[in-house]
Amino acid sequence: MEWLIAIGVLFGAWVVYGIIQQNKWNNEYTTEIGRYYKLSPEQSKGKKSFNGTCYFDEMAKPINVGLRLPKGEKIYGAFQNINLMAYKRDGRVGAYGVTLRKKVVPGVYLRGGLGKFGLAKSWQVEATGNLYFTNQGIFFDGDKKNIKLKWDKMMRETIDANEIQIEKQNGEPILFQGTISPEEAAKFTLMGQAYESF
Repeated sequence: MEWLIAIGVLFGAWVVYGIIQQNKWNNEYTTEIGRYYKLSPEQSKGKKSFNGTCYFDEMAKPINVGLRLPKGEKIYGAFQNINLMAYKRDGRVGAYGVTLRKKVVPGVYLRGGLGKFGLAKSWQVEATGNLYFTNQGIFFDGDKKNIKLKWDKMMRETIDANEIQIEKQNGEPILFQGTISPEEAAKFTLMGQAYESF
C-alpha cells in the first residue's frame, strides 16, 4: 500500500513540475511578444492578447542560414532539431464492436454481434530536421521528408513548449514536436499574424 502512495506522490510531483514548466514557458513567450509591442516584461507577462502597434518589421531582422531561397523570401527564424510527426499505424492490433450474449438453456448461450479488427494508430516520428519560417511561409528541411507551405494556405497555428500544430486549408494538420524556444515561437506567431493582417 505504501508503494501505491509513493507512486501517487511521484506522479503528482511530475504533473506539478510540468505545469510549472509550461507556465514559465508561457511567461517567456508572452514577454517576447510584448517586446515587439515595446512593453516591459511586467506589462506583457501572462497576457492573452496584445493591442496597439507591433514593431516587428523594425525589430526583427532576417537571418542567413546558408540556404538558397526564391527572390524576395527571407528567413526570420528556425526551430532546430524538430520532429515531423505522422498519425499512422504502429503495428498493434485492436478489436471493437457490439456483441450480444443470450442464455438459451442453462449452460448454453447464443452469441452474435458485429465486430471489427484493425491496426491501431499513434503519432510517430516521420522525419527529423529544421523548421524555418519566412516572410512567405514555412519550410521543413528534414532527413526523410521536406514540407513547404505558404502562410495563405495555413488556417491556424498552435504553439507551446513542446509542439507546433499547423492546420491547413485542406488536408490533415501538420504536427512538429521538439523543444520550442519561446523567442522563436514569438517571432513565428507574429509572422503569422502579420500575414493575416495584409
